[in-house]
Amino acid sequence: MIPSGIILGFHGCHSDLVKSLVNGETEMRVSGNKLDWLGKGIYFWAHDPRRALEWATERPQSADSPGVVGGIIQLGRCLNLTERVSIDAIRGAYLDLKHARKNANPPQAMPVNRKKARYLDNDVMETLHIIRDNEGLEPYDSVIGYFAEGAPIYRTAGLRHQNHLQICVRNPKNILGWFLPKMDDSIVW
Repeated sequence: MIPSGIILGFHGCHSDLVKSLVNGETEMRVSGNKLDWLGKGIYFWAHDPRRALEWATERPQSADSPGVVGGIIQLGRCLNLTERVSIDAIRGAYLDLKHARKNANPPQAMPVNRKKARYLDNDVMETLHIIRDNEGLEPYDSVIGYFAEGAPIYRTAGLRHQNHLQICVRNPKNILGWFLPKMDDSIVW
């Protein structure tokens, strides 16, 4: 079950950005990267600072000095991808996107996901947000979903080495504050 209300998320980045955010010297930029599976937003790992650090270490922009910043996140109006109603809405957005691309002049091919490059997922999520806007519905402040990633943890396992709960904050005002997490193995997030 995903908690409602306030949740702690962890963002891996360069250590200079960590300091600037915690000191209130800068604001986090919203990612508009077409690779992002949940669409535009600021991405966090829920309850997993260690995974955030792994990610920062893998990125060329932060590998020389990786860091992790904690975010205090008010989920607000949240698209929860563990709920059937949300999955149904995303499926509907997919069908609308497919129809629009097929009927475009000239017809357009659907984007394709490629490993960690989630082009199709990104376009479907953004289509859902456009549909809500066109229908006069309130925008989502955040999106949260379970993501299966990495190699199986043992032969025939359904669990994977990098499974995680991902948070995409679409409304930066829902990040109530920043903190430095303790990277201590004795802490259970």
